[in-house]
Amino acid sequence: MDQIYAVVLSYKRKDLLKRCLEGINAQSRPCDGIIVVDNASNDGTEEMLLESSLPNLKVFVLSRNTGASGGFSAGFRLAYQSGADFVWMMDDDVIPEPDALENLLKADEQLAARQQPRSYLISRAYTEDGQLTNVPQVDARPNAIDYENWPAMLDLGLVPVRPATYVSILVPRASLARYGLPLAPMFMWGDDTEFTLRISQDAPGYLVGSSRVLHLRQVSGALDIMREQNPQRIALHKHLVRNELYIARRYSRSRRVVRLLLSRLLFVARLVARGQYNKARIVYAGLRESFSFAPTPEAADAPLAALGVSVRELIPKGTAQAMEQSVASVAAEEDALVRGSSQNMRVLVCGAGGQVGHCVVNQAASFGLEAIGLTRQELDITSPTQIQQAIERYRPALIINAAAYTNLDHAEAEVAKAEAVNCEGARNLAEAAKRHGIPLFHLSSEYVFDGEGTAPYRESDAAEPRSVYGKTRRAGEAAITETLDHHLILRTSWIYSEHGNNFVKTMLNVGSKTEEVSVVSDQLGCPTRARSVARVLIELALRYCRDGQLQWGLYHYSGASWCSWADFATAIFHEAEIAGLIEKAPRVLPVASEQLPRAAVRPAWSVLDCSLIESTFGIRPKPWREELHHVIRQMSDRPTTPAGPAPSRVPFKAYPFSVGEPPAPMLAAQTALRS
Repeated sequence: MDQIYAVVLSYKRKDLLKRCLEGINAQSRPCDGIIVVDNASNDGTEEMLLESSLPNLKVFVLSRNTGASGGFSAGFRLAYQSGADFVWMMDDDVIPEPDALENLLKADEQLAARQQPRSYLISRAYTEDGQLTNVPQVDARPNAIDYENWPAMLDLGLVPVRPATYVSILVPRASLARYGLPLAPMFMWGDDTEFTLRISQDAPGYLVGSSRVLHLRQVSGALDIMREQNPQRIALHKHLVRNELYIARRYSRSRRVVRLLLSRLLFVARLVARGQYNKARIVYAGLRESFSFAPTPEAADAPLAALGVSVRELIPKGTAQAMEQSVASVAAEEDALVRGSSQNMRVLVCGAGGQVGHCVVNQAASFGLEAIGLTRQELDITSPTQIQQAIERYRPALIINAAAYTNLDHAEAEVAKAEAVNCEGARNLAEAAKRHGIPLFHLSSEYVFDGEGTAPYRESDAAEPRSVYGKTRRAGEAAITETLDHHLILRTSWIYSEHGNNFVKTMLNVGSKTEEVSVVSDQLGCPTRARSVARVLIELALRYCRDGQLQWGLYHYSGASWCSWADFATAIFHEAEIAGLIEKAPRVLPVASEQLPRAAVRPAWSVLDCSLIESTFGIRPKPWREELHHVIRQMSDRPTTPAGPAPSRVPFKAYPFSVGEPPAPMLAAQTALRS
């Protein structure tokens, strides 16, 4: 089931906030989490929230008022980084009807059934006297035969819209991943318009007629500085003028920009004529700022620190009680395990910052597992003390080790570091698991083989690694098998994903800058999607947690069918060109390994036989081309961010567009990739 997080931004309206939270808590489709962002209210809001009995409430207090734009930006990123599949965003003066969220989600399902793309869904908002408020603009873009397309979904009670507000808006994770966050520098007024215009560039949002909310807005009618009497709000109109011009410049035709500019200049003249000089100065200041105002959208995984504020997390009464119940539940689970029961569904994931670890943590909850993901900074597996503390704190049913030293070439010079993580770290985990009577799942590599074979490697084949990396990985396997009976070692190969550094992301980065790329063609292996490896680990963890037993041992899992690195690169560029990630696929020039030497020896043959895991558990490898297709599509839904050269396992050489010396950045990239 999708994870839905409701997010409420509040500023000095604790009574309204309380009613809003009560409305969210009364939903027929409960939220998986409720996040309140307090924009430095200092009016008793904190005290009210601390007394809240809502069990799934999280409260974050910003150190200063970042304006509505900064607050909503903080809310979206908090929900996104908590794993939300949908973010249900609203202001604190919104009171949703009990079925408001359920009807938004039904609409999303109906659109999905008709294969209609959507960027967001929004509720109908009413005032207390029944007047419509915050009505979004209809998306009047024409269909294939040049007629307005907005009536297409009227049979479902849905109207496609583009600019909208944050009054009960449901934003899918994919929209945030692709287009990023609201523009915090806008401060207030217009940030919701810009955000919804940006995320609806390729697919409209939809106004859902059956989803209703009460909007207790303080100001009725359009904003007008001429009528404004509050001195504090008068000064804020500079943001309104600046943001309005900025949005027009970005999303409208030049004719609209000129008309808007002229109307604002005439408005300044009217204010001067009426003797309202201060207001005239404010509007003119907004006009001047609009021409230099050019904020850049932040990616949804950007840290809160990027807002320039510090954040305090409060623990409301209801959350504290839920935590106490969780502690009691942990104790009960531990007792059940002692009695031979297997109800503990918690797994400790080491190396959660890596590709596979990241995927395990993100997917586990959907399958009923509670994954505690710890990155290298949070848990150093070379420290037995840290491992002991983590196990005592979280009391997992088992450990999944996805941590490793993976830089092949650096390992040749940093032997001690590679051994400390890949060998001693694995041994430390195995010893700790043995002391606590829990199993260990361990991720290993095809580099334990010499690469001179011609048939897919079976688990029973002799492991004769040729690189320091491969030797330390093999030593880690041996340390586990010697120490712990209840272990499962999973060897895999050529891992790639949407996250982290890997061959796919490196090729996309290089492919967008060059016409030709030389890639080795005499190294063969099976590209494997990190998500699929994670699913294997999750499936096996589930079996153990539910049944209390598993067929332990060593298994292979990789993508179905093999290819060369050059074949893989060609497929990456083909998919990326179709998805629009690169304008034109560069030519791939197949070369021999000796033409692009590296410090560590790469196996010529890295193909794994996965028949044992299929016959034992019924787990069948997936075709790598199909998996690559999905990964590229996922990456096309994310904000474009530079992906620097990864510590790639395969060498390649990029050629610049122009003849002669490449530009300095390209030279630097080539130097890094060859080193």
